[in-house]
Amino acid sequence: MTPATPDTGADLRLELMGTRIRILVGPAARPGLPSPAAAAATVERFLRAYDRALSRFKPESELCALNADPRPVVPASDLLRSAISAALEAAELSGGLVDPALLDDLVAVGYRDHWDRSRRLDVREAIETLDVPRRAASPNLASRRREISVDDRAGTISRPPGLRLDTGGTGKGHAADLGATLLDGYTHWAVDCGGDLRVGGEAGAQRRVDVEHPFTGDLVSGFTVRDGAIATSGLSSRIWRGPDGGVRHHLLDPATGRPAYTGLIAVTALAPTGVEAEALAKTALLSGPAGARAVLARHGGVAFDEAGRIERVGAAAAGRPVVRLRMPDRRAA
Repeated sequence: MTPATPDTGADLRLELMGTRIRILVGPAARPGLPSPAAAAATVERFLRAYDRALSRFKPESELCALNADPRPVVPASDLLRSAISAALEAAELSGGLVDPALLDDLVAVGYRDHWDRSRRLDVREAIETLDVPRRAASPNLASRRREISVDDRAGTISRPPGLRLDTGGTGKGHAADLGATLLDGYTHWAVDCGGDLRVGGEAGAQRRVDVEHPFTGDLVSGFTVRDGAIATSGLSSRIWRGPDGGVRHHLLDPATGRPAYTGLIAVTALAPTGVEAEALAKTALLSGPAGARAVLARHGGVAFDEAGRIERVGAAAAGRPVVRLRMPDRRAA
C-alpha cells in the first residue's frame, strides 16, 4: 500500500480473485468520515469476503455449495442472490452470449483451477498459429439459464439440480459496483477489479483512464470519465495451450462450448455500472468486428482486432484500464 494521509488519499493494491485489484480513495468531502486509508481497507475486506463467498475455485464457498446442493430451491445469502441476479441480467443484455450456465464447458476446455500466469501464452503468437475460421459467437438456444431464478423475498435461488453456475462473466464488475458503494462521501474514488473499473466521487471531477495495447502492453491514448464504469474483455488475460497442443482461452462461444475466435482480441466498454460494462465488453468481443460496433454504440468503447488495429466508438480506448486519479499535491498513476 502506498503511504497515505487524510489529505492525500490512499492507493491500495493487492492480488485477489486471480487478478490485480486497486482501490483509490481521495480525501473525505465531509467531516466525520474515516480516513481514506481506512475506507480503502473497508473495501478490501469486502472484496476478500466476496471472493470467499463466490469463488468457484474455493470448495468452501457459498457458490460451490449451491452447485453441489441436490435441492431444486436453495436458501442463499443476499450477496449470492445479488451475484446470480447480475449474471442473469448480463445474460439478457447480451442476448445469451454471456451465459452463467457455461461452467461445465469452461472446465472441459481446461479452465479448472485458479489462473496460473505462468501458463499464459503470448496472444499475438498464439493467434498467428491458429487455423480456425473467425466468426461471431452465438447464444446456446438450449441453454438452461432460463431455468434459473432468484427470489429475494423468499431468500432463495432456484435451478435444476446438477446445473452448475459460474459468476465469472460478471463477478469482477459486480464486485467493483458493490465495493464502490462503500466510498460514498469521498471526493474521488476508483475500484479496479482486474480491469473492471468503477469511478466516482463527490467532487464530480473527470478522471483520465489510460489503457494497455493487448499486444505490446504500451499505453495508448485514453479518455476521461466522471462517474461510471469501464470494463475490458480480452483473450490475452487467460490464454494457454491445452494438452493436445491447441490454443485455449476462457471466452467461450455458448453455441459450441469452445473458445471463440471472432477476429477481435480485446474490447473495452463504457457503461453506468460495472456489470453492464463487463457484459457489453464481452458481448462486443464475442460479436466480432461488425457486431461490436453496434454493441459499443450504447455507451462508447473500443475494439482491438487481430492485427492490433483500434476501432473507436465514442470517446474511449481499449485494453486494461490504468486509472490516473488526481489528488491534492500528487498524482496516483
